[in-house]
Amino acid sequence: MLQGRGIITTMETIPFIGFSLYEMFHMFIFWSFIGWGIEVCWMTLETGEYQNRGFLNMPICPIYGFGVIMVVVFFRPISHTIIPLFLVTSLLCTTFELLVGLGMEKLFHARWWDYSHEKFNFKGYICLKISILWGLGCVTVVRLVQPLVEKVIDMMPVKMGLALICIWSVLIVIDLISSICAVNKLNNRLKQIDEISKIMLLSAVKIGENLSQETLEIKEKYDKLAEKADEKTQSLKEMYSRHVSPKEGQSRLAEINAEIKEKYGKIVESADFKLSEWKEKYEKLISFRDSSVDRLIKAFPHLRSTSYSDSMEAMKSRIREINILQKRKRTKAEKAPPEDTSEEVPAERGG
Repeated sequence: MLQGRGIITTMETIPFIGFSLYEMFHMFIFWSFIGWGIEVCWMTLETGEYQNRGFLNMPICPIYGFGVIMVVVFFRPISHTIIPLFLVTSLLCTTFELLVGLGMEKLFHARWWDYSHEKFNFKGYICLKISILWGLGCVTVVRLVQPLVEKVIDMMPVKMGLALICIWSVLIVIDLISSICAVNKLNNRLKQIDEISKIMLLSAVKIGENLSQETLEIKEKYDKLAEKADEKTQSLKEMYSRHVSPKEGQSRLAEINAEIKEKYGKIVESADFKLSEWKEKYEKLISFRDSSVDRLIKAFPHLRSTSYSDSMEAMKSRIREINILQKRKRTKAEKAPPEDTSEEVPAERGG
């Protein structure tokens, strides 16, 4: 692009910014990677295992890259200070984290992190402890690390830098599309789980109501008979003894019991069949493993769906159960003694 036409190229310093697009892109990648590494170390200490943190599959957390660029660009005039720099960067990064959290919740109908367990938090999106860490981190970055990063970028051959920009751009676009598809998969699965849960609940309620109604009707009939029986007990006994033999009475009572059992048996069998069918579908959905969806759930332990919270918790619980079983199997297999594959040599017989 021609400079004479006032078009800024990737290598030109942008007015009032102090960096070119070329420099800012490499700064963004570097600090996104460093942020990802910090998140991995933090969660390893918290959970005791590795977790590929971040929305993307790649080893970068874009929120850190954008955050550092904003801090370096906006607060360069006070970069020589400590207290003012700490205060304003804490405020900026906290505000940015809040806006990102709200935006991702509105866009994907999910809460990706939750500081509700921390003191002095605001609706779980931000908290005082993380704000302080943001400020300390930004002071360290601006005063100590960022000057070295700028020197390394300047020392990099331009052709290699441009090639890296192209490669990273393509990878990020592909990864972003893949991650968005994974979130859509997750939401669709949660929707199906939620619908099946409601169907099972409605089926159980409907069947229960039918059984309850039938029970009340039968009870009412027997109550009326009992009232009449109280008045005419003696006469009924006499009539019954004259016209019906004891064996015939027992036979008739057995027939009535058989009719009742048959009637209720059909209702229960029908209910069991329908519920078992929906339950099987439900179990398949919450137990189905998808690597992209599993990674998101593992990367964000506090991930909550704003639309299908119960279904999300059920699926996360099942995934944890499956992971625990798999871990136990691996541990058992590792501790099992190796099989002896050597063949026994038959002893030679004496001549």
